[in-house]
Amino acid sequence: MIRLINIRYAFAIVALIPVSASADIAACTPTSYSSAQISQAIQNSPNANSALKNASCAFGGIAMGESQGNGCSANRANTGVLQLHNNFVSAAGYTPSSYANLPLQQQVNIWAQQVGNSNTSGSYQTLLNANQNGTTVGGAPVTSGMMAACFQFGPGVCARDVAYMQNNSGACPTAGSGGLNINQNPSTGNLDGNNQSICSWGKTNQPAINKTAQNCGATPIPTPTAPT
Repeated sequence: MIRLINIRYAFAIVALIPVSASADIAACTPTSYSSAQISQAIQNSPNANSALKNASCAFGGIAMGESQGNGCSANRANTGVLQLHNNFVSAAGYTPSSYANLPLQQQVNIWAQQVGNSNTSGSYQTLLNANQNGTTVGGAPVTSGMMAACFQFGPGVCARDVAYMQNNSGACPTAGSGGLNINQNPSTGNLDGNNQSICSWGKTNQPAINKTAQNCGATPIPTPTAPT
């Protein structure tokens, strides 16, 4: 299932679209990178900051939910194995098609360069501090899945989810309780285009993150240099 990434200013000018609208880029050879390979590519990236490298196992796991490891995965808003918003694809000098056809390492390098610093600041740091210190946000323990979802959704949705949790005993918003879909509420949305919060999307991907973490970093995983 391909997810929509709500990143920084992009959510205010590009409406996120439902998962059903997703499709692979034409003229792109599908890939099936593993979560371990994606994690290793983050470790290898010269553009990845310490926060990304420290959480590389989690990002490798959540990429399975984002794209199933397929670099050709795309929709009208996002492209690639880690579903980088097309505004940032363009800012890096690529079209969605040319970005989708890049090897894994290059996709990851651009992803880290474009959103690595912005999306690991603010509310991501709030979650990271709670996770590392064994404290909570509004009474809810912070998981690695929640942190990865925060990064993928971007500072806007994440900050509003964290604020909601702090005011509601650790509960995240839902479509039926306090939730605002970012498609209909571009400046106030606290759910992504699929009505997911950092709690729900983090929980969905936690099993894949846990599986990745079992062997993550134990032995370097070769990173493909071209789509396979």
